[in-house]
Amino acid sequence: MDNLNLATREIYWNIPYSYKIVMYALLLGALGIFLRGFYAQALFITGNKGVRALKNLWPKNPNWRNFFETCFFTGKVRRDRRVAVFHSLIYYGFIILWIATDLVAIHADTPFKIYKGTTYIVISFLSDMAGLAILLGIGLAYRRRYHEAPAYLKATQPKRELTMYGILIGLVILGYALEGLRIWGTGMPGGEATWSPVGWWLAKVLGLIPLSNEFMGGLYRVLWMIHMINTMVFVALIPYTKFSHIFLIPLSALITPAGRGGVLQPMDFEDDSAETFGIGHMGEMTEKNRFDLLSCVECGRCSLVCPPLLAGKPLDPKTVVTKARDLAEGEMDAHFWKKKTYSASELDACTTCGACMEECPANIEHISLIMGLKRYKALTLGEIPRTAAETVHKVKTNGNPWGITQEDRFRWAEGLDIPVIESGKKVDYLYFVGCAGAYDGSNQKVVRDTLALLKKAGVNFAVMGKTEKCNGDPLRRFGDEYTFQEVAIENIAHMNKYQFDKVITHCPHCLHTIGKEYAAYEGGQFKTIHHSELLAELIKEGKLKVQGHGQEETLTYHDPCYLGRHHGAYDAPRAVLQSIPGLTLKEMEQNKDRALCCGMGGGNMWYETDEGEHLGQKRLDHVAETKTSKLASACSYCMINFNSSKASNKETEGIEIEDIASILARATL
Repeated sequence: MDNLNLATREIYWNIPYSYKIVMYALLLGALGIFLRGFYAQALFITGNKGVRALKNLWPKNPNWRNFFETCFFTGKVRRDRRVAVFHSLIYYGFIILWIATDLVAIHADTPFKIYKGTTYIVISFLSDMAGLAILLGIGLAYRRRYHEAPAYLKATQPKRELTMYGILIGLVILGYALEGLRIWGTGMPGGEATWSPVGWWLAKVLGLIPLSNEFMGGLYRVLWMIHMINTMVFVALIPYTKFSHIFLIPLSALITPAGRGGVLQPMDFEDDSAETFGIGHMGEMTEKNRFDLLSCVECGRCSLVCPPLLAGKPLDPKTVVTKARDLAEGEMDAHFWKKKTYSASELDACTTCGACMEECPANIEHISLIMGLKRYKALTLGEIPRTAAETVHKVKTNGNPWGITQEDRFRWAEGLDIPVIESGKKVDYLYFVGCAGAYDGSNQKVVRDTLALLKKAGVNFAVMGKTEKCNGDPLRRFGDEYTFQEVAIENIAHMNKYQFDKVITHCPHCLHTIGKEYAAYEGGQFKTIHHSELLAELIKEGKLKVQGHGQEETLTYHDPCYLGRHHGAYDAPRAVLQSIPGLTLKEMEQNKDRALCCGMGGGNMWYETDEGEHLGQKRLDHVAETKTSKLASACSYCMINFNSSKASNKETEGIEIEDIASILARATL
């Protein structure tokens, strides 16, 4: 036990004092280059407004949970199990070696002699294992990126990773060589065989080579100096290579609140000095947009899950980011549109589903950048798809994107006793029916069934009737922010005439726009709830007694993007379905936060780009794989799209598509 307590090693074995002076001099130089690099990045992020402007990155609610998950458990990297393996080998191996290096420095150059006894034994052993882990991890990573070379890993500068691989391999190999030489040169201390097994093995090999002590000592000093220089080069290069993600990605995790990227912010149309609107060049990006350009590691996770890209459309969320970054490297304030960096169909194809942001380990907010570019295209260049422009006109003229007269808005309720909200009379819930609920036949049934359930449960609610108008969601996704703002302000003023606690919607797009985006306008702070969430609550509270279908039935459920990824409601719709006796839910392989978009978000409900296939086909393929006869939905757009496109897939042409409210109504009413 005493020998174990005394276990340690000579830190600067066979190293002259002058080498130590050189090391610390080079460390100061490396740190200077390091700080200069990150200072330049800070100026890029703030648009040359100074480091203090970085405070604009700090959100009201920092994402501490995501920060700690990223620091300690590699964050979203784990979503791909294969990548998680080799990345973890490299990451945790690197952390262990970093800790070991710090402990050695503290022991050698401060009064605190901590690198001894149990600490030395444990850290020495872990360091040997960490080196092997790094080498194995780099080997697996190299094979994937350069031998398998999948298309989604294609990069504008494909050999950037080689710098990182080379430096890390050099650090590990030289570290092992120095350890072996030291163990051999200090007489093969017995304990080192246990807690420095790799170094011990190398020392045994060296003992078989007939070389003089002087040669071995000289070789040790040369390798020590090379190792030290390699370490300082590594430190200096961090801000100039992909090594920067060591610091940028944890910071990005902290400053990126969950779901924020899909919530668009208003534009200032009263700024008389503004000559353009939207993102036309680098200076018109937000600080977070520019931060995202730096933090992207081109892993291609976003590309793998992008519905338009999977459908053969010209959009790739990764290249939206990297094209801007590469342009900035050549010209700090280059104009995207004069350089023809993006095509109209590339941006219009985005469904704003949020799959790219959900998968991104760097917490990049792709939608914010894409929508900023679409705003410029629509507002400054006047470029908008023809059918989208027609939809804008219909909303402005008739209050809905179908262009049907406002007089017909409440026709769906004929013959029903539906309460209409009145000024001065408070209700618990205002049901915002939405345009699809008012004018589309399949969604009208959803509204009627939902209201019947609310009545059955004794819920105090009302609707707006003929006075309700489109909330403006499609206009904002087209990039026509000006018209959206007019619509939003008018709706907010109208809704504030009435007294209610919460807004119910069955359309997730209404839920998102009214509940999250109206909040940026004066008086627009409305509490919202999706009908699936309210119905799940009513069932749980016993206010709705579920009797059952009267027959056994198996169905599958499609997660709407704006209900799931943007709102976080995955459990409520399932709770409703699972409460029905005799009903079996068979999940698609890609479900919840991995569900594929139906393709109608981002304005695509009202136009479609010519390239590729219909966006709903891939999801219908997933539906077909379940071999079920019914698809349950909880979104107006999804229902319309799947009903209109199911016949194009032979395996789904006969499938029944029904909202969860209608399924529940049959089992309850």
